[in-house]
Amino acid sequence: MSGHLPPISDLRARHTGWDKPTPEHLKDIGTIEFFWRNLFEAIFHPAQGNWQYHWQQLYNLILERCPDNDERRTTIFYLETVKNCLKIEGDWTKYWKRILIYMENARDWARKSVIRG
Repeated sequence: MSGHLPPISDLRARHTGWDKPTPEHLKDIGTIEFFWRNLFEAIFHPAQGNWQYHWQQLYNLILERCPDNDERRTTIFYLETVKNCLKIEGDWTKYWKRILIYMENARDWARKSVIRG
């Protein structure tokens, strides 16, 4: 195995107390979910707006509100995967289930990132 193991305190923090968000965490999570919903609507109801614009807004918000941790990197991975699936030439609607799963994963990992920060 390459790399270094994270400090014991970081490992312990991942397993205890992460499910107890503070009021500040809830505010950040609510903001992220609002932007997430805007992106969702723009993708699945194209009359609602330009998905690239909403994707960039959510991406910037995640960089701003989520601490720099493994959960944020996972969130960004899923969000970038959504963008890549939407840019596939041809009919991206064939992949709508995959896009929905990646969207939900991005939202869930963003929550974890905020709380575990």
